[in-house]
Amino acid sequence: MEEKMDRIAPAVREEWALLYTASAIVRKATERALARWNITLPQAIVLLRVIEAEEPVPLTKLARFLLQESPSVTTLVDRMCERGLVERTSDPNDRRKALVVPTEKGRQLRGTIWAAWREIQDDLWGGFSDDERQTFRELLRKFRNKNIKQIR
Repeated sequence: MEEKMDRIAPAVREEWALLYTASAIVRKATERALARWNITLPQAIVLLRVIEAEEPVPLTKLARFLLQESPSVTTLVDRMCERGLVERTSDPNDRRKALVVPTEKGRQLRGTIWAAWREIQDDLWGGFSDDERQTFRELLRKFRNKNIKQIR
């Protein structure tokens, strides 16, 4: 049994290292592309989420989506409110719940965010064929779907 574990250990270490490095590469490239417009990656993700929802989004739902604790997301949304990107409102059915909606200023950044991501797309994925990218997306989806419930 121990011999089998010794053979697996290098593969496991490599998988962890590759996932960590790939995540860092994508995050840093995206942050650089967004920096011109003074928007962070978490702000961009939240902004797109609330714009595309087409209805007020509960703060707790944003926290689950981001895989973050509510206080962290509250701080993020507070900063976005200060910048005029989103507004917080009370849920008419439960005033204890906060809802988040985009402002017009926030909506105007939607195209900018997508443009920034398209700008780095070729740099990040240029070495992959369309079929490889499709396979990669399928593997990432499978990984996410198998593991997402464990961390929520």
